[in-house]
Amino acid sequence: IFDIVPGEEDGTFLVKARFMGEDMERFPLKYQDLLQYEEVAVMKMFDKAKVNVNLLIFLLKKKFFKK
Repeated sequence: IFDIVPGEEDGTFLVKARFMGEDMERFPLKYQDLLQYEEVAVMKMFDKAKVNVNLLIFLLKKKFFKK
């Protein structure tokens, strides 16, 4: 399970990976850096998971940037 929470600065997020209720790893994510990956279909997170970049951007917009 991935938990995505807003970071301390605007446009930053903290992605937490959990497995069976235990926190496994944390990954700081900057929205601006993510936009540079738009040309790439998939990016690796935590050296274990592959994430579709366009879907992640869509999720972040829907969850955190809607008015």
